[in-house]
Amino acid sequence: MAPKTLKWNLGLLNHATKKYLTLETFGFKLNVDGTSLRKKQMWTLEQDEGTQICYFRSHLNRYLSADRKGNVKCEEEERSEETKFTVETQASGKWAVKSVYNAYFGGSGDQLKCEAKISDTELWSIQLAMHPQVNVMSCRRTRYAHLNTKTETIEATEIIPWGADAMLTLEFDANQGKYAFVTSNKMYLNSDGSLHEDPGKKSLFTIEFHEGEVAFRTDKGNYLAAVGTGKIQAGKNTTVGKDELFIIQDSPPQVSFIGQKDRRLSIHQGMDVILSRRDEMEDTEIFQLEFDKASDKAKVAIRGTKGKYWALGDSGVTASADTPGPNCWFELEWHGKQIVFKAHTGKYITGKDNGHLIEGSDEIDPERAFHTVELVNRPMLVLRGDHGFVGVKAGTDKIESNYAKFHVFNVTCKNGMYKISTDAGKFWSTDDKNNIVLSKDESEAQEFSIELPKYNRMAIRAPNGDYIQGHQNGSFTATGKELGKNTLWEY
Repeated sequence: MAPKTLKWNLGLLNHATKKYLTLETFGFKLNVDGTSLRKKQMWTLEQDEGTQICYFRSHLNRYLSADRKGNVKCEEEERSEETKFTVETQASGKWAVKSVYNAYFGGSGDQLKCEAKISDTELWSIQLAMHPQVNVMSCRRTRYAHLNTKTETIEATEIIPWGADAMLTLEFDANQGKYAFVTSNKMYLNSDGSLHEDPGKKSLFTIEFHEGEVAFRTDKGNYLAAVGTGKIQAGKNTTVGKDELFIIQDSPPQVSFIGQKDRRLSIHQGMDVILSRRDEMEDTEIFQLEFDKASDKAKVAIRGTKGKYWALGDSGVTASADTPGPNCWFELEWHGKQIVFKAHTGKYITGKDNGHLIEGSDEIDPERAFHTVELVNRPMLVLRGDHGFVGVKAGTDKIESNYAKFHVFNVTCKNGMYKISTDAGKFWSTDDKNNIVLSKDESEAQEFSIELPKYNRMAIRAPNGDYIQGHQNGSFTATGKELGKNTLWEY
């Protein structure tokens, strides 16, 4: 049986030049000239489980290789002896990438070679290419990290990462080549476990890869761990064991559904999914959407706070399945800010007078089938499109969609409509040419609706009914007529 291949998508930032390793689209030409992490600077680190051998695959699906004389190229379509590398993590946390001939990869400009000795040009910082908003699990505890607002700490105590407090943002400092953890209330984790408004030396960590798991090294050489009651802080160990290992995962969307008579769907008596009359939203009114990545449609399994999935049975919908079976998959049909659920039978789900959900008919019941959707676990929104991250152009109120570094927007939701703002208190709105710009104050703020049509992608509708789309030149406009790569945003 072939070993499992572990994969990480990342960028390699040269320590000496502060530029990224780049493979040009034409001619497979390598250089260290990239000023930011974009498609040409993305590499997939492949490592077979149980071995220290690494392979670096480019965005063109060619492998980095080095010959006996130290010459480097990126043209191999398949793995070979010369595509094998090992990584030596230095005391600084930087990587030295060694070829199979015991020479170290580095250089500047297009002068790349494998040298016998390590200098600054043979040292690399690692930037993850994944979306920065993640869930983090302690390997020892098999519990997820979340913000505890009472103790003002991050604790690895949740069986399922639930709600906004379990979403962490990994913020990369390109100058240091290190990461900071930012909580949902915009506080930075320090190595002693405390949270602070501003980042500092003690809030920056070097990321290390350990066969699909990661460790975070402090400036003192020890590592973050979940200690005592689960509080995440630097432990005493200067070597990595199970306590120091974490798993980073995408943060799935968690939503609340509002049905007829403004009642929220809730789990009652452990498993009944019904429309609740409760005013305040609690964990039992929050559901996680887990998408079928192979489907072109918004096909989801819906998970409750206790870990059970919705299942359609003879008595209706209950949160009763341990794993998603055929009767657990529902297609979401979007109608603006509202959805209807379509069961695996092809029939639409409808609500009874007592609030229970049952299998309905082939036609949508306009009185009982529609539910408004509210996205719960994105109070901070980072959007990435085909051309880069969405951000605010410096010195202006113009929003653009081709930034290398992410910008964080604040989101407030009311009855399925969203106001999106900056820390400076300016809100998204459209101008007379349908560009997305920042309003002067909240009185000019516009409301947008959000759709979740596929895994890890959202579409945003402006008040004019069109989707917001990004363009190669960075323009960010409410002109999209249909879903496509320019109107779908990784979040």
